Amino acid sequence: MKRTAEIVLSVIGAVLNGLAAILVFFGTAAMKSEGIKQMEARMKTDASIPEADFQTALHTIQALGWGIAVVLVIGTAVGIFAAVQLRNNKSPKLSGILLIIGAMLVFFFTVGFGVLPALLYLIAGIMSLVRKPPVIV
Repeated sequence: MKRTAEIVLSVIGAVLNGLAAILVFFGTAAMKSEGIKQMEARMKTDASIPEADFQTALHTIQALGWGIAVVLVIGTAVGIFAAVQLRNNKSPKLSGILLIIGAMLVFFFTVGFGVLPALLYLIAGIMSLVRKPPVIV
């Protein structure tokens, strides 16, 4: 049985996850750039925001960024693995379950960065679980 739709949705979701992971990775790495250090120096002179609060917020954003990047990379790997399993038509049930788990993982742990890939994974996972091979009599 051909599973072209599931494969295409899985691959598109994996590509979008990969792009989001790259964007989050570079965005988080840019938090240590010269521009951020200049902004930090300006914030130190501003009396309305305490320095400790600014440092805490900056470190929290960096840690959250790395966590989101890791979840997106894991989601990409799950999507690619499921697409390969679907391509070989070895275990569509396992692929469907993996895609649904990957969709939940990406949706809940990426704070909105992975909504579209999660939706694509969910659709592909449901399709691979619901579609039955034709019965040949």
